[in-house]
Amino acid sequence: MIINFKDVQKFNKILISLGFTQRSFAKEIGISGPYFNQIVNENRYPSPKVAKKICDAVGSTFDEIFFVNQDNKSYQTKTIA
Repeated sequence: MIINFKDVQKFNKILISLGFTQRSFAKEIGISGPYFNQIVNENRYPSPKVAKKICDAVGSTFDEIFFVNQDNKSYQTKTIA
């Protein structure tokens, strides 16, 4: 299960309208700036707990910001020998 932003540009506009930078928003919700940047750039995916923190902080519901990709494929990039 992967949690993705529905529309990253729309989310960034929400952050700006609330007066946040990505770094200040990350601090507000208690995660690191680099981790949040990776989430926004879809290099990493938020856990359900982090997704809830994001929604609560911007005053939106999960369904307004995120969607769940039910892809069951493994995303491991390195092969363990």
